[in-house]
Amino acid sequence: MRNSSFMTSLKVLMAFVLLFSVFQACKKDDGPTVDPVNTTALRARIDSANTLYNGAKEGTAVGSYEVGSRATYKTAIDAATSVLNNTASTQTQVNNAYVNLGQATTTFRSKQVAEIAPDKLVLFLKLDGNANDASGKGLSGSLVAGASGVGSDTANVGGGMATLTTDRLGQANLAYMFDKGGHIEIPYNSALNPAKELTISMWVKPTVIRADNYLVSMGRWNGYKLQLQSANKVFLTVKTAPGKYSEHDNESPTLDLNKWYHIAATYKSGEMVFYIDGTAVKTWTDVTGDPIGIKNTIGMSIGQDLPNANYTNVATDEADGTNFYRGYGGYFTGAMDEIRIYNAVLSGTQIRSIYNAEKSL
Repeated sequence: MRNSSFMTSLKVLMAFVLLFSVFQACKKDDGPTVDPVNTTALRARIDSANTLYNGAKEGTAVGSYEVGSRATYKTAIDAATSVLNNTASTQTQVNNAYVNLGQATTTFRSKQVAEIAPDKLVLFLKLDGNANDASGKGLSGSLVAGASGVGSDTANVGGGMATLTTDRLGQANLAYMFDKGGHIEIPYNSALNPAKELTISMWVKPTVIRADNYLVSMGRWNGYKLQLQSANKVFLTVKTAPGKYSEHDNESPTLDLNKWYHIAATYKSGEMVFYIDGTAVKTWTDVTGDPIGIKNTIGMSIGQDLPNANYTNVATDEADGTNFYRGYGGYFTGAMDEIRIYNAVLSGTQIRSIYNAEKSL
C-alpha cells in the first residue's frame, strides 16, 4: 500500500515538474521574434556591380564609358557594401541599398559610348576646309554666295560667302562662319528625304539673334528645317501632310551668343526630342505623322533656307512645293561645324556619345 502511494506521489511530482518546464519555456518564447536579415540579393548585386566596374574603361571609343562615370559608380557600390557589412543594418536598409545600387547601375550603363548607327548616317559635313560629305554617301556640297532680298533683313543679305573660322576646340580653319546668306548647297538626293525618322546633329555658335536663323533646310516648310528662332532657341519643323506640320522648340535653355553648343533634334511620329550638349532638354509627344516626301527639284541648304535657284519674287502659295517667295526666307549668322543627318532616331546614349567624342577630338 505504501509503494502504491509512493508511486502515485512520484507521478504527481513528475507531472508537476514537466508542467513547470513547459510553462517556463512558454515564458521565454513570449518575447518578440527577430527574423534574420536577408542579404543574399544585395550581395549578388554588389558582386555583379564590381564585375561591371572592374571591366569598364573610360574614354571616347565605342564600348568605353564617359570620363568620370566610374568614380560615381564606385561611390554607389561602396555605399551598398557598407550597408551589407554593417551587422546592425535592418532589412529595410538592405532593401533600399539593393534598389539604389540597381539605379546606379542603370545610370552607369547609360554612360557607355554607343555605336552611332553608321548605316543610318546619310550626311556628314565635317567642314574641315570644304563641304565634302564624310558619310560615304557622296552627298558633298558647294559653297554658294547668298541670294539677295531674302527675308526681312534685306539690307544685310546677299553676296555673302561662308568663310573658314576657328572651331569649337580653338583650331583655325576647321569650321565655317556663315553671314549675309552665304551657304552650302547640296543637290537633291532621296537619301536626304527621311521616310519615317530623322536626327540632325551639329555644333553651332550663333552671333546674331533673329527670326528664321536657318541652320539646315530641306525645302523650308515643304520638308524639314532646323533653325534658331527670335528667342535663340532651337526650332524643328517637319511637314507631315499637306497643310500639316510637327514643329516645336527646345523650350529651355536659350542659347547664348558667341558660344559653341552641340545641338541635336530627333523626330518620329509621336515624339520630337531636343538635346543641348549631349543632354535631352525637351521631349514633345504631341507630334504625329511621318515626314512628307520632297520634290526632287529642291536640294538641301546649310545656312540659308533654300538653294538660290528655288526662290521666286512673287508671294505665291507654296502648297505646290515649287514656288518659294524669297521674302519669307531666312539665313544664319554664326559658325557651324560637324553637321550630321541620320534617317533614324538616335537614342540619348548615342547623342551623348557624339557629343563626348566631338567635344575633345
